[in-house]
Amino acid sequence: MKLVRDCMFPNVATLSPHATLVEAIRRMTRDAAGFAVVLENMNLTGLVTEFDCIKWMIQGVNPDTVRIGDLSISVPQIVHENTPCQELLQIYYRRRFRRFPVLNEDEMLSGGITEKQILRAFPRSNLLSHYRVADMIASDLPILQPDCTYWEIARQIAQRHRGCVLVREGENFLGMITEGDLLRFRVGPEWNPSVTANTLANPRSASIEPERDLLYALDLFTRTGHRRMPVVTADGRLAGLLTQTDLLRQVAHSTRSRQAILNPEDIAEPAIWFEPHGEHRILAINEKGSRAMELDPALWVGRSVAELSQDPAIWDALATLLANCGHINQINLPLRTGSGNGVCLSCRFKLVHTPAGEDRIFWAMAAPETGRDSCH
Repeated sequence: MKLVRDCMFPNVATLSPHATLVEAIRRMTRDAAGFAVVLENMNLTGLVTEFDCIKWMIQGVNPDTVRIGDLSISVPQIVHENTPCQELLQIYYRRRFRRFPVLNEDEMLSGGITEKQILRAFPRSNLLSHYRVADMIASDLPILQPDCTYWEIARQIAQRHRGCVLVREGENFLGMITEGDLLRFRVGPEWNPSVTANTLANPRSASIEPERDLLYALDLFTRTGHRRMPVVTADGRLAGLLTQTDLLRQVAHSTRSRQAILNPEDIAEPAIWFEPHGEHRILAINEKGSRAMELDPALWVGRSVAELSQDPAIWDALATLLANCGHINQINLPLRTGSGNGVCLSCRFKLVHTPAGEDRIFWAMAAPETGRDSCH
């Protein structure tokens, strides 16, 4: 299990409470993390994000004179270097924090972690290929016309609580404007409140096609470092927006529905996912499932679950039954582990329908210490 220290980044942007807002903006826009922590006498007292800066400016705060300590800043969720990434995910699910300062064992600031690092910590599995970008994109798109001015753009970002807006003229997608773009322009030498969206929009923003699967999307986010990407069809039509937040929300949903499409380790019991048709090829195995069935995922993902049963025909029968009833709450099965040992485990199965129509079977088994009884 990865720890936060394995995924975090060092050199978090820091601010003094006496820094002006414009100084804070300049400090934050020098890196891509999107936040800075406030330190007073080496104690962490708050957190400032790009969104906070835009919100304050919309409220009429003069960034050249107001000081950070005079503003209402957020109290951050602290994590430690030895915090397991899985625990960090649970914090994200429950409270929706997206940025975390990291403390070392001496309670000193040592780094930070954001959605980007959380996504990078996910184990890659074939389950990801069963969902498409088109299944996840938001329908309420933050679309603006090219003649919108700077403050209109900022107000739209603040009101929608979105990290960016998309600029479109008719059917033509002109580009994307992010929180960071607005802030960099505000403190740049060409600052002009009358600037319009068609000038600020970046037409070269990395984009993704709606038919791509989530495995591709996750790798693209990791490779490019972008936090959000327009979804654009092959003929240039704007189809939506995909963000790292969208992916993590899908993780939370898949955990509640026991599908675990992005992170099989979210499932508390030993589990295996496999195809309902053909050879019943294994798609993913979580760590507990690997131990329970003595399977090395690197060797067993892609092989048939038929190799794990003393009666290979049982899998066709289970798939047929699941096609009619959808789930089997409990059944004791005589099985063969990856090492060839015979066991009998209490199992349950569920046929999971994906939006892309590529169904799979979710197989959960009792923990080995309670489920290795003899079959009757």
